[in-house]
Amino acid sequence: MEPANIYFAIVCGMLALAFGTVAIKPERIYEFPYFMAAVFAVFIVPQAISLMRFPGAARPEWVANALLMSCLCFAMCWLGYRLKPIQSVQRLLAQPVNSDRLFQGGLVFIGISFFSQHLLSQMTTEEKGGSMWTGPSTIYLFFTGLTYPAFAICLFTALRTRSLLAWAATVVAAIQPAQVTILAGRREPAIQFLLTLALTLYFHRGIKPPRWAILSAITGAMLAIPATGTYRGLAAKREWELVRQIDLVKNFRQYLSEESILELRNAAVLIEATRCSKDYEFGTAYWDQLVFRFVPAQLLGREFKASLMFKPTENRIHDEVATLGYEIPTGSTLTGMGDSFRQFGWFGCLFFAGLGILFNSLFHATQQPNAIFAQLFYIQVSTSAMRAATHQTVDFLPGLIYYAIFLGLLLLYARERPLTVRLRRGRRRSTVAQQDEGALPINAPTPAHSRMGMREVRRSVRSPRARGWRRVHGRRLGP
Repeated sequence: MEPANIYFAIVCGMLALAFGTVAIKPERIYEFPYFMAAVFAVFIVPQAISLMRFPGAARPEWVANALLMSCLCFAMCWLGYRLKPIQSVQRLLAQPVNSDRLFQGGLVFIGISFFSQHLLSQMTTEEKGGSMWTGPSTIYLFFTGLTYPAFAICLFTALRTRSLLAWAATVVAAIQPAQVTILAGRREPAIQFLLTLALTLYFHRGIKPPRWAILSAITGAMLAIPATGTYRGLAAKREWELVRQIDLVKNFRQYLSEESILELRNAAVLIEATRCSKDYEFGTAYWDQLVFRFVPAQLLGREFKASLMFKPTENRIHDEVATLGYEIPTGSTLTGMGDSFRQFGWFGCLFFAGLGILFNSLFHATQQPNAIFAQLFYIQVSTSAMRAATHQTVDFLPGLIYYAIFLGLLLLYARERPLTVRLRRGRRRSTVAQQDEGALPINAPTPAHSRMGMREVRRSVRSPRARGWRRVHGRRLGP
């Protein structure tokens, strides 16, 4: 058996094990190794089948190396998640939050996002920089991303308070993700929107996903991804009648039976080019991507921005694969497998082990009391982890820091101060003490007209708050 077939069988075996666990406990799909299993099944497996049948510019041994790296990366997702979570992450994220202030922050995020989108819509294609946006358009685009945490915050508030204002804000925040998904055919906003809905219902109401819904989502995504390019072309021309005529099943069959543009082929060529040159970047690309995302060239100058980077972003990969006579197709990605190998060789798979440790800590934080902020943060960075596998690993840190900055600022504004928490607890205890002082002796005869009041006192005595007061003061309050 060819090595590529062996590695592909190993990947499928690990995915089958993960989905077997999800079949038993459907809620596990919201945990890191299991939703990453869905990503590998939807994105990597169909491409692996097509690449083994039609390697194109990639030689068979290059394909085998790409599949081996896929095995290692997915295995590290499991291994990292099995390690002990970081306790400091749980303590940092699980803090009491003032819900009213949190909702106010969500409304501010909506305002910033819509204002940025308005400024962006006023610019022409030339002002944006053509297909590769540059200048002020990148700043406006940077702030439009706040609509996603705003949607999650408003949905949390609407489910908790059932306020008409909160529901209206939720609908408004959902407008931009819906527009980008429908009119531009963007996959990541669609996934983030659906994941926000599902995780919010799970965290707030404990609603577990049905097994049929999980199977339908994975199957639908697997069929839809190969047709994304066709959909985007027709949507740009507003030819909606032709969009309705797209045959997803037929298109998927052609994807498997004909040579296509494959991101996994890009990974195979990049891995081989790096192995030949031994020009590993040792993590410098992670710094370069942070500079690219957070340092505004229009304010500080292009030369200053370039001086902060080890290699200009546009030259980081293309020169390497050109040595093998290969050119990365426009609009395609490198995948996390190719990108992580470029950084550290075979040890690049440890990046996914680090993600496993981080997400294990985050998920444990979401299960703690006062975990609303941890839940919001978990929802936002989950799609960044998926992007690390489908696009490139260097995109994860900017996404993580982006949400850490804005949600962190909101946490500073909305969190309950320790003094406030102590005062509220003190009021609760004083209320219980007052009830105790006004209670009748347990063995005293009870007048008929006061039986209802006695029942209320005894009910309050048996409450969790009263039991907590009794443990503190060592008094017996009642039976």
